[in-house]
Amino acid sequence: MFIWDFTTGLVLGQIMDWIYGQIIGFLGEFFAMMGNMGAELFDMSWVQAIVLFFSGTGLVVAVFECGIEA
Repeated sequence: MFIWDFTTGLVLGQIMDWIYGQIIGFLGEFFAMMGNMGAELFDMSWVQAIVLFFSGTGLVVAVFECGIEA
């Protein structure tokens, strides 16, 4: 019985190591893809136009606010 316990423990240990490696590999790729999604978003021309519009609007509001306070 000792040999069966040894071999099953060895085989199950290798299976668990393989499953662990697959899970860690999947999570690593998943978070790498998630990290790149935000960077690609700001390369689009319409997103750049919206950001430019709101930065200009913010500047106008800030100048108007300073004018009112003075």
